[in-house]
Amino acid sequence: MKLISLLFLAVLVPMPALAQPWKPAHGARLEFDVLRDGGKFGTHVLKFSREGETLTVDTDVELKVALGPLTLFEYVHDVTEKYIGDRLVWVGSRTQNEGKRKTLAAQPVEGGLKVNAEAFNGVLKGIVIPSTHWNEDEMKQPKMFSTETGEMMPIKVTERGTEKVKVGGATIDARRYDVDSAIDASFWYDAQGRWVKTAFETQGSKIEYVLRRLPA
Repeated sequence: MKLISLLFLAVLVPMPALAQPWKPAHGARLEFDVLRDGGKFGTHVLKFSREGETLTVDTDVELKVALGPLTLFEYVHDVTEKYIGDRLVWVGSRTQNEGKRKTLAAQPVEGGLKVNAEAFNGVLKGIVIPSTHWNEDEMKQPKMFSTETGEMMPIKVTERGTEKVKVGGATIDARRYDVDSAIDASFWYDAQGRWVKTAFETQGSKIEYVLRRLPA
C-alpha cells in the first residue's frame, strides 16, 4: 500500500526532476568516519536501495564527545528519502541533539513539497534537494533544504576546481565546492559525482569527513 501511495503522489503531483549525477546502485554505501581535530567524533553513513523505479536513501549520523563515562555532546540524525525516477516523493527524519528531539516529514502535494517540521510548516515550491549531500546538484542551488529543521537555507557556492583526496588507500581527483552558509564548509565529489569528503570548522574545532572506501 505504501508503494502504491508513493506512485500515486509521483504521478499526481510530481516534484521537479533532479539530475542526480551519480546513480547509486542497489546496496551502495557511503561510509564516513567523522574526525574532530584529528580524533574520532562519530560516523555518517548513507545506504542506497532500489526496488523497481524507487530509490530509497537512508542516512544515519552519530556524533559523540565523551570524557570517560561522561557524555559531553551527542547528536543523532536519521533521514529517509524516497525517489521515483529522479523525482522526490518523501523525506522523513528524526534528530536528537543534546537531549532535544525533532522530527520532519515532507511529501509532494499540489503546488510543491508539503513540509511539517520544527522551523517550517508549509509548502516549498521549485526544486528541493535534501541536505544529505550525496547529490552533487545540491551544490548548484541557491538554497539547501535542511532535513533537520525543514528550512530552505540560503547558500553561496564557489567551485574551486579539482584537488587530490585520499579515500581508503587510494588518492583520487575530486571537485571542491566551498559553501558559505550558517556553517561554512567544503565538499568534494569525484568524477562520477560521488560525495567523497567534507571539511569545516565549528566552535573552534576542525571537522573532517573521511570516506572509508569508494562504492561500486
